[in-house]
Amino acid sequence: MKYLTLLISYFLIKLIIPPIEGLYINSGFVKQNYKGDLIPSSMGIIFVFDILIVSLILLKIESKANYIQILTFMLGVLTMAFIGLIDDFLGRDDVKGFKGHIKMLINSRLTTGGLKAVFGGLVSVLISLIVSSNTVNFLINLIIISLFTNFINLLDLRPGRALKGFLILSIPALFFVSSIIELILLSFIGAALAYLPYDIKGKSMLGDIGSNSLGIILGIIGTTFPLNIKAIIAIFLILANLYSENYSISKLISSNKILSFIDDLGRG
Repeated sequence: MKYLTLLISYFLIKLIIPPIEGLYINSGFVKQNYKGDLIPSSMGIIFVFDILIVSLILLKIESKANYIQILTFMLGVLTMAFIGLIDDFLGRDDVKGFKGHIKMLINSRLTTGGLKAVFGGLVSVLISLIVSSNTVNFLINLIIISLFTNFINLLDLRPGRALKGFLILSIPALFFVSSIIELILLSFIGAALAYLPYDIKGKSMLGDIGSNSLGIILGIIGTTFPLNIKAIIAIFLILANLYSENYSISKLISSNKILSFIDDLGRG
């Protein structure tokens, strides 16, 4: 069943990518990438189709005892994808970093980044309340969900980088999860592998709708790990997000031979 889930998601996404690309191009919904080329944006909408179809299948075949888990993933992806789509449509580049958006909020000026911080924070609180058994777990889960979403977004500055980050983090996670969580993760791995050739070659852009979806999936899955592992994940995410406020992650990657090799792999 689990390998069938991966294959179904892979071939499903392969089928829907061309018509979505055509829709974006015909509608003029294209953006400049880092090279200045105009390409279809917000192709991460494929993950919305993926979570909806996979959730419908799981709700049909699984017992009602597992419904909360399935609906939690659906809630996370759909809400964060929605706010990501708003950012893709209305976002501006003149305000940078989390601190910049918070300063704008303090000055009563709402940016899409500020909206994402508020909305994403509320979603993270809600999901953390659902999955947490005590206060300590709630606080750690809140950090993991909210910062994982932002972390994948921070990676999405070069073709294929966010998808590679998702795959590098999600494939080892398969050894620590099972049942519903494993099936949902495998479906997203299948979808990510199907879309990777388009993104890594700069033919289309993942967009915030995609990076938000991938990030929230990793965040929710991260809450299922043992407390000591979750603490390590939370510390890493805090440090990574703090680093990004003052330094360039792209420069960090380019200055490290291993990270640079992984980053360039497949772009050709």
